Amino acid sequence: MKAYNPIWSENDFIHKTAQKWLKQGFLNKEQSIEIEKTYLHDYYDPNIFLKIGLFIFTILAAGVSVSLMSVFFISIYEENINIAAVIQSTIVGGIFLILLENLIKGRKLYHSGVDNALIYMTLGAFCAGIYFLFEKLNPPTWLFLMLFLPLFVATTVRYAESVVCTLTYFLILGIFVTIALESFWGKTLLPFIVMIVSAGIYFAVKKLSTRKDYLYYETCLTILKTLSLITFYLGGNYLIVREGNALINNLSLSVSPQVAFAPMFYFFTALIPLIYIFFGLRNRDRLIMVLGLITLGFSIFTYRFYFSILPVEIALTLGGILLIALSGGLIQYLKTEKKGFTYQPDDEFEGFNLEAMLMSQLVQSKIPQQGDTFRFGGGDSGGGGAGGSY
Repeated sequence: MKAYNPIWSENDFIHKTAQKWLKQGFLNKEQSIEIEKTYLHDYYDPNIFLKIGLFIFTILAAGVSVSLMSVFFISIYEENINIAAVIQSTIVGGIFLILLENLIKGRKLYHSGVDNALIYMTLGAFCAGIYFLFEKLNPPTWLFLMLFLPLFVATTVRYAESVVCTLTYFLILGIFVTIALESFWGKTLLPFIVMIVSAGIYFAVKKLSTRKDYLYYETCLTILKTLSLITFYLGGNYLIVREGNALINNLSLSVSPQVAFAPMFYFFTALIPLIYIFFGLRNRDRLIMVLGLITLGFSIFTYRFYFSILPVEIALTLGGILLIALSGGLIQYLKTEKKGFTYQPDDEFEGFNLEAMLMSQLVQSKIPQQGDTFRFGGGDSGGGGAGGSY
């Protein structure tokens, strides 16, 4: 099911965690070196600049190859462009897929740029084949999206590629949205549909985050969690709902009309950010707390967009003063640790001295044993299996 060796993602996480602990004083230099020797970095994972270069080179090389291949399909294109496109797309996708699998196994590529490019091109080729196969039937948009979905899901499951994972999320959401837009009641209930789908994906991600192979999908699960929280809020935001309703119904008015269930959306706009902040603080989940603060700011903008009391310059000045005062007060209050929260960065917080000693002893006792004995936890959200805390 997995294209990459799951041990690579585990070792990658162990190396990053060991470097962090070394910086924070949880490990000494000798222990860090021993960890690197025990958990080998035996796959190809170049730096970001080389990844970008390899990605561009692969795209260009593949583009030239596909262009040359098209010469052999000229006669077929002249007879039936759709059949020719389906045949060529299928062949190209198959070649890219075989090349991708062989490079991962033979060259041990691990999100190196080359394999990322091949993943995108393989997926694009097969999707193009599906499109040209059914184009003349003129099916609805949602049907095309449903035909593409299995390919995107399978690619995400096998390669855990972040961009494909992001597109998969919007593909799933797009299916429900395009179906809803087909009817009057679908348009009316569209915000609730978006919120329900977002909530469903979020709780599915929470469940998947308890799997033993969490680290293999860590980035994808974090992306899905983030996107689901964002779209859940936007689905209930009054400004998005009201202006989106005018856009969907092609209402070219200077002021968009009021929407159904307006009081409910006012309530959602105010409540959802507060819920995010509450659970972010309660569970010490940095992602949810940050999203709560961002959505709170957008909620303030939403209310001001329709109910402006003060001039913009005065509102901004007062808001800036309030934020500075609040930030200064919190910095002073959290200079010493309060119930797990502190203003100081992790690597400067002296309250972790006892934990540093315990972690050091733990790693020292585990180093001689390779495999399943060295575990960092099995968290339920972001944080690399650390329970989503920070």
